Amino acid sequence: MKFSVLMSVYKSECPSHFNESLISIWDSQTLKPSEIVLVKDGLLSQELDSVVTAWKKKLRIIIKLLEFKENKGLGAALKFGLDNCSFDLVARMDSDDLASPFRFEKQVNFMAEHPEIDILGSYVREMSYSGSILDIRRNPIYHDEILSCLWSCPLIHPSVMLRRSRIIEAGNYEPSCRRRQDYELWFRCAEKGLKFHNLPESLLYYRFGKYTHKKQTPRLAWEQGVIGYRGSSRLGLPLHKRFACFVPFIRSFLPSSVQHLVYKVLSPLDPRRKA
Repeated sequence: MKFSVLMSVYKSECPSHFNESLISIWDSQTLKPSEIVLVKDGLLSQELDSVVTAWKKKLRIIIKLLEFKENKGLGAALKFGLDNCSFDLVARMDSDDLASPFRFEKQVNFMAEHPEIDILGSYVREMSYSGSILDIRRNPIYHDEILSCLWSCPLIHPSVMLRRSRIIEAGNYEPSCRRRQDYELWFRCAEKGLKFHNLPESLLYYRFGKYTHKKQTPRLAWEQGVIGYRGSSRLGLPLHKRFACFVPFIRSFLPSSVQHLVYKVLSPLDPRRKA
């Protein structure tokens, strides 16, 4: 089966991480993508542009390059990119994560064998920004389990493979969401009856650390909480789950190093840690 990989890149990202991500998508895969749809979300640094140019020269027709003249945010970039993907199976990938060598082969095979599944994620192996391998992040596996804790976003966005036609039917990514566009999309997909699943094995190396929490400002954390509360309410989730969506907002007022410590301490209570 043919499939697309959908990525976005913007100026503040790390060129070496971006290059490593592309290596993992192409050079290391047992099943290579039929196309890579890459959205340049505004003007890039010279170093990032050099990475794009080198890979475009190397892969030529495999990379479909799309560009915004100014930064519009990840929601707009992914909507634009998904609209321009050529194939119905689309694998998401962030520009600083690494795909395991068997990721695409395993996900494509599963989607072929399970046509009822629309959104397929996986466990991930957390990785520091310096490249040290950390813990495995386990997510609920089956649809009903995922639905019951959708408030906690139990799908790691860059691990996901989507059925493009079904996502577009559900309304596609919301372009006004500069962050947490996946979280907002999952609630709409759930309302439309789309089916979720997570493969119980690590298929992605997911960069995570103090810097991740530093990006979560109180304003963004509040917006995330509102998205979660409203989505959980529409799905009829219990009140305690709706209010739990605001925990990141409360945590966002702490220094990033303390936020990361609190995250680690609370991890055993996180439903995303349960197999």
